[in-house]
Amino acid sequence: MKYIRLFILVLSVVGCKSSQINTSLEELNEKHTVVLSNCIDNAVCNIEIIPKSNLLIKEDEFKNTYIEFEKGNNTIIKYELKKNELPNTADSHYSELLYLEIDNYNKSLYLKNEELQQVKMIYGRLCYCKGTSGYFKVNSGYLELALIKNQLSLDTKFKVENIPQLVTEIHENISLQK
Repeated sequence: MKYIRLFILVLSVVGCKSSQINTSLEELNEKHTVVLSNCIDNAVCNIEIIPKSNLLIKEDEFKNTYIEFEKGNNTIIKYELKKNELPNTADSHYSELLYLEIDNYNKSLYLKNEELQQVKMIYGRLCYCKGTSGYFKVNSGYLELALIKNQLSLDTKFKVENIPQLVTEIHENISLQK
């Protein structure tokens, strides 16, 4: 009988720890931004965790895709590469973005190709680049996401057809602790 009680106690403790791991994204109440050290020259890269939000992918009357956020039950992960603008040069802005919407209770995820749309993976290229600027759904590549305690591991490699990209891979570990 002692062993059964000990076994139940051990399972309870392990179960409690697992619950804490699962809910660490749900427990975030405000945006969490991490400036990344691994970025190309003359640019700044960061990852922003946006809790309690849903990602809406919409089209305008010209079939151009754009995104909006709304309050919700999920978490949005936003990666941004922003090149430094050239002084005294019009239209020198250049950014690449990657957005994901994840369920707060997923502690690990592996998606490939068309499955990437399960997390609404969308790539943005914002620049004065006629015909290749805008937001594009990602349907080629993979995404591996793992949430362990207060660490979020993001590993992805992706390609958007017919769009030049500086960012095709992201390999980051993000601490969710304040």
